[in-house]
Amino acid sequence: MIDTVLAFAVGSVILFGGLRYLRSRAVDVTPATIAATLPWFGLAGFLYAVQQSVALPPLVDPFAVSPIAYLTTGCVVVLLWIVVDAVRPASLPAATALSGGALLVVGSASLLAFRPQAVVELLFWNSAAIVAAISITAFVWLLVGATGNVVVASWLGWSTVFAHVLDAVTTGLGLEVFGTVERNPVSASIIAAGETLVVDGAGVFLFLGVKIAAALLVVWLAAGTVAEEREGVGLMVVAGGVGLAPAVHNLVLFSLTVF
Repeated sequence: MIDTVLAFAVGSVILFGGLRYLRSRAVDVTPATIAATLPWFGLAGFLYAVQQSVALPPLVDPFAVSPIAYLTTGCVVVLLWIVVDAVRPASLPAATALSGGALLVVGSASLLAFRPQAVVELLFWNSAAIVAAISITAFVWLLVGATGNVVVASWLGWSTVFAHVLDAVTTGLGLEVFGTVERNPVSASIIAAGETLVVDGAGVFLFLGVKIAAALLVVWLAAGTVAEEREGVGLMVVAGGVGLAPAVHNLVLFSLTVF
């Protein structure tokens, strides 16, 4: 407990100090820069899944505990911004998105080295989950994507929907295939309510429907602002992030503990 408190304190000081420094440099955190932070939420989910599955060094472990993992990831992003601002300020959005995406890919690929005996199963189930999430998101797009709403039609809007669909798909995969237990009380309540119906997997399908509806609602609310404003973009990034983080967490946890 003390280690976690110290990790929180250290992370908070680094984050606050970094943000103050960026403010003193008059760095303009544009909507594009905010949008580029979305992959980093996945890294937070990756980090605390690894912490639950692998014995990390004592000095590192407290910084990977949820929810400290989000703070740790935020510190890395701010430090990245400081470095990029000193070298090439104009590339801040691209550097943020590319570095976050690259780390997510490298981290995922490293799982293959961790579990070489289960490479086939790992690739099959993780790929199946991602393909299923893409397919469901595409179906939702066919249903509502023709509304002409700028925010709904944007890549960020659909990334938000995809993140929550992937969370629901991986949750369903864990429950129906791997026999895991849903620990989030809200999600568990929704799934339990669906299970009262006399249909196999009804709880998972209800959870999927609620996740899609919630994501679309946030995207619709964001449409109340101009698509390029930081408030609307920030709202969608946070909404997408709280779907992407647990989705990546599920995939990593399956890869390290189930196969």
